[in-house]
Amino acid sequence: MKISKFMKNKKIAYIIPGYGESYKKQPSYNKIANLFKIAGIQAVHVDINWHHQKPRQFSDYVDQFLKQLDKPKGTDIFIFGFSYGATIAFLSESKVKVKALILCSLSPYFKEDIKNLEKDWVKSWKKDFIHSDYSFVEVAKKIHTKTYLCVGKEEHLASLTRARSARMRVDNSELFVVKNAKHNINKKEYLEAIECVIDKL
Repeated sequence: MKISKFMKNKKIAYIIPGYGESYKKQPSYNKIANLFKIAGIQAVHVDINWHHQKPRQFSDYVDQFLKQLDKPKGTDIFIFGFSYGATIAFLSESKVKVKALILCSLSPYFKEDIKNLEKDWVKSWKKDFIHSDYSFVEVAKKIHTKTYLCVGKEEHLASLTRARSARMRVDNSELFVVKNAKHNINKKEYLEAIECVIDKL
């Protein structure tokens, strides 16, 4: 979706869904878009072709996102991502000057995370993806954008560890641990936490 250079709205949020998801399938992404709208921020849904080739790699997903990004002069850009979408947002930050990142349930598939994953997770990952060669620590050093992190309190320990480490490694970041929430953005409590974050923008 192209953004007109003559739009009065000077704030745009790009919403990147989780792996295999889209705003057409999961109504929660439309609810999130509406929360941005209420806050005076135009929302743009990002379409990711998750399955167009194997082996898959995040750099390709980042390229897909960047091709959809349009930044009219004088516009503040916000990037929201859930799960793999959060990883795409995180890896894109160095390529796009953004006002803030909102990373929800950031996927624990960086080099430092592999040791914390279940063997079945690693096996499944290696079957479809090029083994992650991204170092979270190295990427985090380059990020100084305001970053909001959300994670469900009932998520796998690897996801909680990734979120807490991100809070320590990323300058100018805040962490929201959502009670009674698993790795599911459709959960009422998770959407309420996202609303609180958007209110801070």
